[in-house]
Amino acid sequence: MAYNCILFDLDGTLLNTNTLVLESFRYTFKKHLGREVSDEELYPYFGVPLVDIMKVFDPDQVEEMLHTYRTFNQEKHDELTTLFPGVRETLTELRKKGIKMAVVTSKIKKVALKGLRLFSLDRFFDALIAFEDTEAHKPNPAPINRAMEILNHPAKRKVLMVGDSPFDIQCAVNAGVGSAAVKWSVHGIETLRRYKPDLVLSEFQDLVKITTAKGD
Repeated sequence: MAYNCILFDLDGTLLNTNTLVLESFRYTFKKHLGREVSDEELYPYFGVPLVDIMKVFDPDQVEEMLHTYRTFNQEKHDELTTLFPGVRETLTELRKKGIKMAVVTSKIKKVALKGLRLFSLDRFFDALIAFEDTEAHKPNPAPINRAMEILNHPAKRKVLMVGDSPFDIQCAVNAGVGSAAVKWSVHGIETLRRYKPDLVLSEFQDLVKITTAKGD
């Protein structure tokens, strides 16, 4: 299948925010819960909306923990965020081919834009679907459906969702579009394979080979 519309998750797919996210959680839970949290305990929550994660750890301190997390995360954002290899070059090639592209993330919009603008990636995308753009979130198909609506792209068989978490793959399946799992996911590729993605990307540049030029 050759795709002409690609939807991307943000954290863990385009941007390497793994250290930033882990440090933000550790700081927050140490401050509010008084305990250390291991990476292994946190990895399963990568890709889950932040407010839902806080509800799991302490439903009585959700707002306080959200404030602490977001304040710390914003202060450390530029220092602890990097770009995965090949992202800018590949997005440039896809744009030249006329591929429609959008970011579909569970982050709030202003934080997602901060990350994109840090590396001047916002210019590549035709749409940004963030947490506040839909009532339901991944793995519900609502975010992908909203992206396709904005992009005016009804041909689901030509749409590919690229992500690093089970929620991205499930969201794609539920929306009836193609799914691609990235090998650099903290979840581990074997975990992602259990959700039966249509494709596995060994490197970001693989996307150039599976897309078709505008009009094809």
